Amino acid sequence: MTREEVTSAAGREFQALLHIYNLCMQRTLSKYGLYPGQPQLLFAVRTLGTPTQNELAEQLAISKASVGVSVRRLENTGFVKRVRDKKDTRCIRIALTQKGQDYARWCDIDFEMFFTTLLENFSGDERADALDMLERMNKSMRAFRERLKS
Repeated sequence: MTREEVTSAAGREFQALLHIYNLCMQRTLSKYGLYPGQPQLLFAVRTLGTPTQNELAEQLAISKASVGVSVRRLENTGFVKRVRDKKDTRCIRIALTQKGQDYARWCDIDFEMFFTTLLENFSGDERADALDMLERMNKSMRAFRERLKS
């Protein structure tokens, strides 16, 4: 195969993988009443403790407005709550409710199953190689994103 044919075939396979991954993810998340992207917000709140919306936006590399919309939806469905900072009462922080903690843990389990399934036809060495390739792809895409900002 020529370089162009490989690039084209890789693009088609990657698009097909993303499509089926997104379909499976939507079906999985729908049982929790979550939308794509919301588990990452739950995970970020869990990791950061009780962050502000600005801290979440920075952590997730998304706009403050997008975080605000997601937080409002998650708050309306009982996954998170807004709490006043005890040291600075002007500051509002985001905290997981018990429901949010439980669902984040369940999403962890489902995501682990996704990634185990994704790699089930790979040997141990191939899994390590796949991880290395994914890390390098992410590095390339982060650099590309920075170039697009210029």
